[in-house]
Amino acid sequence: MSPAPSRRAAADAAVREDDPIAERSPWPPVRHRAAVLSNRPVAEATWWLELDSPEIAAGSRPGQFLMIGFGTGNLDAPFLPRPFSVGWRSDDGRVGLLVRAFGTGTRRLARLREGDDALLLGPLGRPFRLEEGRPIQCVAGGVGLAPFLFLADEAASTGREVRLVYGERTGARVFDPDLIERLTGLRAEVWTEDGTVGRRGLVLDGIDLSDDPLLLGCGPGAMLRALAGLAAREGASLQVSVEEHMGCGVGTCQGCVVPRVGGGWARACVDGPVFDASELAWAP
Repeated sequence: MSPAPSRRAAADAAVREDDPIAERSPWPPVRHRAAVLSNRPVAEATWWLELDSPEIAAGSRPGQFLMIGFGTGNLDAPFLPRPFSVGWRSDDGRVGLLVRAFGTGTRRLARLREGDDALLLGPLGRPFRLEEGRPIQCVAGGVGLAPFLFLADEAASTGREVRLVYGERTGARVFDPDLIERLTGLRAEVWTEDGTVGRRGLVLDGIDLSDDPLLLGCGPGAMLRALAGLAAREGASLQVSVEEHMGCGVGTCQGCVVPRVGGGWARACVDGPVFDASELAWAP
């Protein structure tokens, strides 16, 4: 489900042969109004939003994000755009976002319907960095599933071994497993804390390090902290995509900083959102 060959060929020309998913997208960010193609509920308080954005679809790499808002002519909340992981892209230029209604901004996005439009800026940030021939294990908590829908589709298309472990608090919040499979070709291994869907337990209970996988994590801060601790104890390689509030997405507002090991701060929007877990200072 990659972009049209001409666009993909141009992007891939700028990518090192030994790094199939680049450190940054070779495509510069674009800002434009995108038409809403569909917006359907996929779980409790959760929607799958697809927009028409061939430029962002062509330039995005798994782990990158975009900012979505309504522009300066908008007189209703939210006034600032919101960051969302690029959750998927299609050959014909569609981009998929996973929206969960947490507050005013996300509730407004959930109300978007076919024919509406939104203002997009992207792709932004650093993507995941994969190692040739090494199995990949994606650990997703809640809407942290989004970047792994994209990554699983891209990685599987190159013959990589990918395992997707996905956790939610309750079965009502589980993203439609059949849609996950249609988007990625994978059947997610689902864990819920109440045991109403999939296996009962925390998502970290599903991790298997027996084949020395590259661990990739995205989800709530407490989950990432626990995952980083596990990786450190077991000597496992781990990259995390952090979820932080952002006002601009381009490094100006400093609203998304995270602490680095040894002191100082990193901006999640431009230094991340993907980091080696060992780079970050995790709160005890």
